[in-house]
Amino acid sequence: MSTPLESIAAGETPYVFFDLETTGLTPKRDRIIEIAALRFDRASGQVEAFQTLVKPDRPIPAFVRAMTGLDDAAFAEALEPKEALDKFFAFVGDDPLVAYNIGFDNAFLVAEAERVGLAPPPTTVCAMRFAQSLVKDVPNHRLETVAKALDCPRPRARRAMEDCLTGLIVFEKTLALAGA
Repeated sequence: MSTPLESIAAGETPYVFFDLETTGLTPKRDRIIEIAALRFDRASGQVEAFQTLVKPDRPIPAFVRAMTGLDDAAFAEALEPKEALDKFFAFVGDDPLVAYNIGFDNAFLVAEAERVGLAPPPTTVCAMRFAQSLVKDVPNHRLETVAKALDCPRPRARRAMEDCLTGLIVFEKTLALAGA
């Protein structure tokens, strides 16, 4: 039986690369405010996208407003957390979840899912750990650093979909380095 990473590399299963924006850095205290995801099927090259804002239960902190450009008014029509996660988890289905530094994003997914009574998808892959094993001679393995080292386009915006797209390209280039 192969690992999720091996199945992805072999093109046996599509995967969902995702990224979150949050109100802070602590999953038990802070909240998800944006979810973006790209389902990629390596066998067919098909890409599907998912993106939503998530209504927080607090004002958007100044540092998040400065980083993302999202202010409190942006969330007037946003989905409530349970509805947003229901839709996201339906989009994911049984596919593996991949993120750059998955520990951070998945901790928020798990905490938010617990708060609203849902179970997050169980299968995860960390694109950053995979990059650490193959991308050498870089000062660190932050997404921006590895994207630059692999000559990936890097948008200026600090939003979930832009980071998701950059992360997907970095992951695919890292898979290519591994001969997948």
